[in-house]
Amino acid sequence: MYTIHPIRCGTLDLPKTGLTYLLDEGVTVASPVVVFLLCPDDPDDPVVVVDAGAERGEAAGRSIPDGGPEPIREGLAEHDLTPETVDYLVLTHLHHDHAANVDLFPESEVLLQRSELEAARDPLPPVARAYLDEHVAALDDADLTLLDGGYRLHPDIELLHTPGHTEGMQSLVVETGGERHGLVCDLVYCRQNLHPGATEIRDVHGERIEATPVDYDPPYVPPGLHVDVTACYESVARVQERIGPDGVLLGAHDPEVLGEPFPRT
Repeated sequence: MYTIHPIRCGTLDLPKTGLTYLLDEGVTVASPVVVFLLCPDDPDDPVVVVDAGAERGEAAGRSIPDGGPEPIREGLAEHDLTPETVDYLVLTHLHHDHAANVDLFPESEVLLQRSELEAARDPLPPVARAYLDEHVAALDDADLTLLDGGYRLHPDIELLHTPGHTEGMQSLVVETGGERHGLVCDLVYCRQNLHPGATEIRDVHGERIEATPVDYDPPYVPPGLHVDVTACYESVARVQERIGPDGVLLGAHDPEVLGEPFPRT
C-alpha cells in the first residue's frame, strides 16, 4: 500500500477558462503546481514521484517565482528522502509545469508515454508554447522508458494512458488501503471540474473565487486547455471506473489536495 503526499512546488496564475472549459472568461485563479510523492508501507517497495514541477522564473510566458527544484527537494526531505533515493519518476505529460526538473532525479527510471514524447516534439499549434525544447532535450540524459498504453508499475500502482488534455497524458491509479486514488493531474484543475454546479472555488491562498454553475451530464467539466474534449470525458470515466465509487480523483493544480496526505484520516 502507498501513502500519497502532495508537494507544492510553484504557483501559476491561470485563466479560469483554462481550468474549466468556456466558463468565467476574464477571471484569473492563483493555482498551485503540485508534484505527488508515493511512499510505500513496505520499505522494499519502490518510491515513486509523479511529475517534475516547474522552472523558477519565466516559462512559457508565465511567471513562477516559487518554482525550481528546491521545493521538490524540500518536500522529499520531509520524508527523509532525496531525489537520488527515488526509484521511479512518472511524467504524466511534458508541459512546462510538469517536466522542468527531470535532471533532479539522476537515479530514477523515468516513465513516459511514447505518444506524449511525439506530441512534444511536434506539438499542435494551440498548445505548442506549453512544451519547452529544453525539457524534451533533458530526456536524452534520463533513464527513459517509453510506454505504449497501460502499465503495471507495482501491484498497487497502475498507469493508464488518458489522453485529452494532451495526446499522450497518463494517469495513475494508486491503492492506498481501503480506497483507491486516481492521480489525473491536468484532467482536474479545480473543484468545479468534478462538481459542475459549484458556485465558487478557492485559489491557493484560500481566497474565494465565484464560479458559474452548470448542469453537465456526466458530472464533469473538462479543462479549457485540451487537444480533445471528448477524450477528456472518456479518460476521466476510465479512471473513475478503475477507482470505484469510493475512490478519489486528485488534480495537479487543485488547492484542495494540499495540506494532508492521502488517504486522509
